[in-house]
Amino acid sequence: MADRLTALALERVTFHYPGSAAPALVDLSFEVSAGEVVAVVGAMGAGASTLLLVAGGLAPRVVGGALTGQVRRDGRPALLLPTPWTQVSGMAFTVWDEAAFGPANLGWPRERISESVERALTRVDVAALRDRDPATLSGGELQRVILAGVLAMEPALLLLDEPTAELDPAGAALVWRLLRELAREGAAVLVATSDLDALPDAADRVVWLAHGGVRRCGAARDVLADPDLWQADAPGSTAVAGVWHQAALPGPAPLTVADAVARVR
Repeated sequence: MADRLTALALERVTFHYPGSAAPALVDLSFEVSAGEVVAVVGAMGAGASTLLLVAGGLAPRVVGGALTGQVRRDGRPALLLPTPWTQVSGMAFTVWDEAAFGPANLGWPRERISESVERALTRVDVAALRDRDPATLSGGELQRVILAGVLAMEPALLLLDEPTAELDPAGAALVWRLLRELAREGAAVLVATSDLDALPDAADRVVWLAHGGVRRCGAARDVLADPDLWQADAPGSTAVAGVWHQAALPGPAPLTVADAVARVR
């Protein structure tokens, strides 16, 4: 990554929520470069959502708390929350206007807003919903619309918290393909996810969080093949790796069906 621009750097970051004795993040350090997709995994409560709030500048500025260490960003970040109904502006009565809300608040000229919104709606496959009221959408449709609004702001750093949680398999596959495309176009992507089956092909690196700290960070396939992921306080790995692990077959476990077929052959 030496020839790539560092979009996000965290150095010895520790964060406490207000009134909490135990830190949510502990001495956390890693970087995300332009052009890569970095996935954050961990058991529930490991700190992935908090990490995104810190990376996006919302913690402690919005949620309060105490932050030590250094957080450096190069370029404008945009954050997608896991619950789309909490991220709706409440100021728009059509999908198009909802997607335009962010760019409009950046003060862009009308022509640029229009071009960016049209492109974003098309990329997440909701252009046909442009005249619908956001309040009438399903959870999956609304998740795509909020993602379109994030993309329409053309952020250099995308911070995504469970972006496929409300989506069906086809919608989830579209999002993962899109994140790879955005990385190829130069964006930096940091995504917290429990959709581990997608990561061998979708992520360049994986950061495994445990109790608020980095347990391991490395190439996606290397981290996902770590047998320690099956410990009680760990997130596990892909479904194929899980079957391999349960069957007590010799490691390293294959991560995908294609990997397993190749191993058997």
